[in-house]
Amino acid sequence: MDRIDLKILQLLQQRTKLSGRIGETKRRHGGDIYVPEREAELLARVRRLSAGKLPPRAVTAIYREILSGSRAAQGQGPIGFLQASSDAILLSGRWCFGASDKFFPKKTWKEIVDGLVTGNLVLALLTGEDLARVLQTTNAREELFKRLTVVGDFPSTLDSVVPLARRIFIVTLRGKGAASEANRLLILIKCKSTVNAVKSLLNFMPDRSIRAEQLTLCAKPARDGTVLKLAYLSLANPIDGIHVTSQLLAARQSAGLAVSILGVYLSPEDYGG
Repeated sequence: MDRIDLKILQLLQQRTKLSGRIGETKRRHGGDIYVPEREAELLARVRRLSAGKLPPRAVTAIYREILSGSRAAQGQGPIGFLQASSDAILLSGRWCFGASDKFFPKKTWKEIVDGLVTGNLVLALLTGEDLARVLQTTNAREELFKRLTVVGDFPSTLDSVVPLARRIFIVTLRGKGAASEANRLLILIKCKSTVNAVKSLLNFMPDRSIRAEQLTLCAKPARDGTVLKLAYLSLANPIDGIHVTSQLLAARQSAGLAVSILGVYLSPEDYGG
């Protein structure tokens, strides 16, 4: 057992050293250290290749820490979050990312955006409630759509089923396009308060195996009688991100709804996966 432990440690040190070299290359060419789709792909692959008595959840937890150490070796910056949500973010964030990741609280949404734009923050974590508050303000909402995108989410507790308001969403700079595989869509719908907009939208989606959650951002309708709804759509099976985006846009037009896309991404059901 001691010999196996020594070999594991040696291999981990070799891997971390290689990660440091990869980080140098990324910095020279302006590459991103945190690439969520690549990490999701790696975790899925090691779970698939793992055989024996070590359960997939344990494999995921081990590799989550390996990836956390690798990002630190590459020089990744801190992860931002709103100070008011510290209790929800810090505990679940540690579980989802790892012990080597650094978390940095910010008092305002503007500080979050400035940190992401300047590179002082590598990404930000927002609860569903945080996101709803941001989207209720026109200027903050426009800034989010212009500069940022949601690339993942995870529960705020060990329970896999958590209400939309209490899920944690991963926000990064915009510009990476739709995910190669996606099973989650986070959208904003502007609709008349008397219309079940999400149900109407799903009626025009070709795939009926979609689970939806929605959160009305403001109980009081605007002057034009409309409300904003944050909708979280879960597909039963992953499909190409560009494909599902085109499906959503076509359904939006058919339903006659104003729909904006906040994120299209792959997010496994397993906690922290």
